[in-house]
Amino acid sequence: MPPHRAGAGGGGGGGGRDASAFFAATLVLWAVSVGFEIGARGRRELAPVAAGFAFFQAANSAVRATVSRDPLLVNTAVSLLHSSLTSASVIFVLVNRWHNKDLKNLFEHEELFGGTWVGAYSALCFSCGYFAYDQLDMLRFRLYSGWIPGILMHHLILLICFTLALYRNVTINYLILTLVCEVHLSLLVLGHFNFVDKYSFRHLK
Repeated sequence: MPPHRAGAGGGGGGGGRDASAFFAATLVLWAVSVGFEIGARGRRELAPVAAGFAFFQAANSAVRATVSRDPLLVNTAVSLLHSSLTSASVIFVLVNRWHNKDLKNLFEHEELFGGTWVGAYSALCFSCGYFAYDQLDMLRFRLYSGWIPGILMHHLILLICFTLALYRNVTINYLILTLVCEVHLSLLVLGHFNFVDKYSFRHLK
């Protein structure tokens, strides 16, 4: 995700609190659903979702303990980590697909809708775990603004789309291609850090 906006109170008044309660409730329902699929229905292939959530939560704690306790900076740093890892995994999936089958039929609907490239399912699971972590982090530290926070709605839509696709094992390749944007996103986040460093340096002089 791009550098998130810091919100002082989620939109102010009861509306902000109502919005945060709604998004927190949907996140709990999502977690219960995924936990049920893994635990009760034996969907072990969904384990990387939980692994992704735990990994990025651990990364958050590590950055908070060693670099800064500023919630926005920590969130942005973990976002950069996700963008970098996702970029690498998507490139790996596509290169592996090209190596095994060349680029023929790569963008055909049947290939993208019903097929699953090697590594694509796990990569999508891992990113799904990240979006759940990021949603929780933004709710905890109120890193959003507006009565209906766009960034929280964006995360909710991604979680719904990704999770339903993973449950039904369809459109996996389509969604992997959407993650190609993380390559560009990682550059945007790096640019954000560079701007912050230069701005801070000028004001320290």
